[in-house]
Amino acid sequence: MRHSWAVLRRSWRLSLKAATAFRGDMAIGTGVTFVWLFFAIAPVLAAGRYLGQGDGWTQARLLFLQAVWYWMDAVMWVFLHGNIRQLQSDVRRGELDWKLLLPTDSLTLVTLGKVNVPDLPKFAIAVGLGALPGSPWSVLMFVVCLLAASVLLWAVGVFSSYKVITKFEFEGDFLLSSAHNLARVPVSMYGTVLRIVLSSVLPVILITTVPSTVFFGWSGWQVPLTAIGATVALTAALRLAWRRETKLYVGLQG
Repeated sequence: MRHSWAVLRRSWRLSLKAATAFRGDMAIGTGVTFVWLFFAIAPVLAAGRYLGQGDGWTQARLLFLQAVWYWMDAVMWVFLHGNIRQLQSDVRRGELDWKLLLPTDSLTLVTLGKVNVPDLPKFAIAVGLGALPGSPWSVLMFVVCLLAASVLLWAVGVFSSYKVITKFEFEGDFLLSSAHNLARVPVSMYGTVLRIVLSSVLPVILITTVPSTVFFGWSGWQVPLTAIGATVALTAALRLAWRRETKLYVGLQG
C-alpha cells in the first residue's frame, strides 16, 4: 500500500501540473463553482424562512449542513465521477489491462488515480460556509464523521459502477447522484416513510445529517465509532468485491 500511495501522489501531482499548464481550467472551474453554489444554497435559504425552532434546524444550521453537502459534492466531482468514467472508458477500450498488471493496489490506482482539478475550490468553499463556532470535542467528532463519510461515499460510488468490469454496458453511478441529492436537506424534513428508508440507507443519512448533528452536540460519542465501523466494513467488502471482479475480467490479454 505504501508503494500504491506513492504512485497515487505522483498521479495527483501530474493532474495539478497539467491544470497549471492550462490556467483557465482552475479559473473557469472556480467561476462555475460559485454559480452552482448559489443554486445549491437557494433552496436552503428559502426553506429557512419558514422553519421554526421546534426541530432545531435554524437557518444557520441548515447552511452548515449545506456546507457538509458541498464537501461531499467536492468528493464526488474531484475524485469519484472522473475515475468512474475513466474506468468505464478503460474497459470499453481494453485499456484496463496494463493498470491491473502494475505492482500497485489496483483499486486505489483505478478509482483514485485521476483528480478533477477545476472542482478543487469546492473544498475551500465548503470550509468557508461551515465556519460555525463549536467546542473542540464536537469539532473533533465532526471531523471523524466527515472523513468517514467521505470514504464511505467513495466506496458507495465505486460499488455503483465496478460491475462495468464484467458487465460491458453497466452504468450505475446515477444512483450515487440521486442519493447525494437526497442528502441536501436533513433527513428529519422528509415524510415518515421516506425518512425510514433514508435512515436505513447509511450513505444518505451519514454524509450530511449525521456529521451536522454531531457538530451541534445532538449525538453522542457512539456515532463517530459507528461511522468508522460502517466505513471499515464497507471498504473491506468493496476490496473483496473488487478482487473477485478483476479476476473475472477478460480484456485484451484474454
